[in-house]
Amino acid sequence: MKTTTITKALVQHHQEMRDLVAEIKKDSSKFIYLKKHLDVHHELEEDLLLSKLNAKKKIKDESLESQEEHVVLNLLLLDLADFPKDHERWMVKFKVFEEILDHHLTEEEEDLFPEAEDVLTKKQQEDLGAEFIELKEHRLSVALKTKPEVAKKQ
Repeated sequence: MKTTTITKALVQHHQEMRDLVAEIKKDSSKFIYLKKHLDVHHELEEDLLLSKLNAKKKIKDESLESQEEHVVLNLLLLDLADFPKDHERWMVKFKVFEEILDHHLTEEEEDLFPEAEDVLTKKQQEDLGAEFIELKEHRLSVALKTKPEVAKKQ
């Protein structure tokens, strides 16, 4: 059985979300899928990886910064979810969100994850990777089953 480290699993999920961003630019109704992915991603990344990195002096500041960026992204997600998708400003708001998301993902991939690989053992990285993949699949399957349906016009 091939093992994947936590950082590789997170980068793979980052790419899935980048792909969703591209789809949403063509069809804003797919936004709910990105929101569900990010909700699951942030929770698991914080619980599995960042909680461990916060205990490592060398990487604590970078880890805490990542968590704070999650807070900002979550606020923007809520704003987008509540804003009418047929309004001309929705896509403008989404593009601002995309810029912030891309900055966050790139910073994690280029700065945080290489540092995480230095402070965690290979076994820790692989165990966390397996746990992330299992929990992500389970939580996304549940989250996507319960996604809100678009209100039907009467």
